[in-house]
Parts: sequence; C-alpha cells; structure tokens
Amino acid sequence: MIARTLCLAILVAGLVPPDGRAQSREPNPELGADTAAAAAPFETLEVSARLARLGTERADPWLLATAARLRLSTPVPFRSGPVDGSQAGNATGDDSGAGQAQSQTSPQTWPESAMVWLNEAEALADGDFQVLAFIQAVRDMGYKGRQAGPLVSLARLPGGQTHVFRERFTPGRPAVVYVEGDGDAPLAVTVRSGKGMICQASGPGDVKLCTWTAREPGDYRVEVRNLGAAANRYAYGTN
Repeated sequence: MIARTLCLAILVAGLVPPDGRAQSREPNPELGADTAAAAAPFETLEVSARLARLGTERADPWLLATAARLRLSTPVPFRSGPVDGSQAGNATGDDSGAGQAQSQTSPQTWPESAMVWLNEAEALADGDFQVLAFIQAVRDMGYKGRQAGPLVSLARLPGGQTHVFRERFTPGRPAVVYVEGDGDAPLAVTVRSGKGMICQASGPGDVKLCTWTAREPGDYRVEVRNLGAAANRYAYGTN
C-alpha cells in the first residue's frame, strides 16, 4: 500500500504538466508570494477534480479515493453569498434559466463531492481490503475547512452562452477565480478590467483557475463562457 501511495503522489504531482497548465491558464510572471499562497487551495481543488475524472475514466478506486482525500483536506475560502451573474450572448430555445446564473446548493459540491467519489471508489474496489481500508480512512478524516464546509455558488450555463460577474478586489491583494463544471461541456474564464484582459483560462475541459494580483480599484468583469453545445452546471468561487 505504501508503494501504491507513493505512485499516486507522483501521479498527482505530474497530473497537470507544464504544457497542459499553459493551455488551462496563462502564466503571469507578476504573481507574488501572497497571490501564490491565495491560489494554493484552489489549485489543490483543481488537481482533485482532474484526478477524480481520471479515476472515473480508468475505473480506478485509488485515484478517486485520493481525489476525495485532497478535497476533504483543503480549506477553501469560497464566498458564502449567491452567484450574481448576468447573461450575455444569444439564448436560443432554452427557457430553463439561460438568462441568469442560478444559485443553489448541490449535493455534489464541497465537501459532498468527495463523498460521491468515495462511494464510486467503494463500488469499484470489488472487495479489495487495501482499497476499502484507504477509503474508510479518508471517510474518517472529515472536512478540514470551515465548519459545515464552504457554501459553493452554482449556476447552469446553456451551450454557447456566457455568464458575466462583477467582482471587486482590493488593489495590491491576491485575486482568485475558480470554476469547476460538471464535465458536460468545455468552459473558458476571462477576467477584464478597465485596462483590458487581466487573466484568461481556456483550453480543453471545464475546470478553470485564474489568479492575479489586483492592481487597480473598481469592478472586474469575469466572463464564464460555455464553449460546447450542452449545458454545464458549474461551481463559481472567488477569494
């Protein structure tokens, strides 16, 4: 089991290679230590989401249980308010909330998503004692974030649509935007201010992270775009 755990640690460390990260979000050489520290828990969430999806694709209970362990051990400073996003773009034949980002609490968000992954891992374990013991150890951890876990804001974004959020970040302080979709369609995130584009996370997939240091006061425009044809139910969080 020790050898397997070491292998998983290596896999997690290399799960998002440098070239893959460049596709996910643009590197910013101006990021300071404070911004990197603010982004760290969100980066762990990003890795856990990708690891869980890989575990599902490969029917590997170890990967799923490890993803759950990462998520449960990560305190995340998600805001406790609802999503307030306006819709941009053309709604075509969808009357199920295309015009706004609808806030709700999902049974598959933090930390409940970890429980879903553990249940899936248990079903795939096929009675393997080592796997089941590891799964139980993760269940016994409990959530390490704030009491009752963070309240994650959710929204449903139809295919080809864009949600726009107005955020305010303190100049000179770290800024983080994290989006995690349901896997049904690729998403892209762009952050703009009065001086143009600040951060962009595009490329394949729907797990996106934008980090930067706010340089000016005022509103920042955060755009979440659905690049696919199917709707995507996503979680949206900032620090």
